[in-house]
Amino acid sequence: MDATSFALLVAVLDRIIPRSGIMPGAGEAGVAEFVRRELSKDIDLAELFARGLRQISSGSLDRGAEFTDLPNTSRDEVLGEVEAAEPGFFSALIKHTYGGYYTNRKILGLLGDDARPPQPSGHAIDRGDLSLLEPVRKRGAIYRRA
Repeated sequence: MDATSFALLVAVLDRIIPRSGIMPGAGEAGVAEFVRRELSKDIDLAELFARGLRQISSGSLDRGAEFTDLPNTSRDEVLGEVEAAEPGFFSALIKHTYGGYYTNRKILGLLGDDARPPQPSGHAIDRGDLSLLEPVRKRGAIYRRA
């Protein structure tokens, strides 16, 4: 991903999850670097993002400016058009935006002490009443050994 595409991605991420109070926007929080790492692992995903970012750029230029120079309402219109035209890209964009944002240590810290990834270093599992498992145990195996 070249520098221009990366800058566009940062701006797009900041529209998907914008700054709110003390919480930074996704682009500002460094989610673009997370996305770049994910794209480096999957050539098909990288191509999907390249096409989607080109479409965002093209839609912006149709409005007479680069995405980063458009007002937020126009940015949102461009993103809406891309979402309608390229739902696969937009779905992947949303998935990676939220995945990168809510696994970011800075964001988890801002959410509070209890905010942790689920495993392996996440929440403790309380020991206690396991009586809800009794019907499952009584049922026995419901699978066929292969």
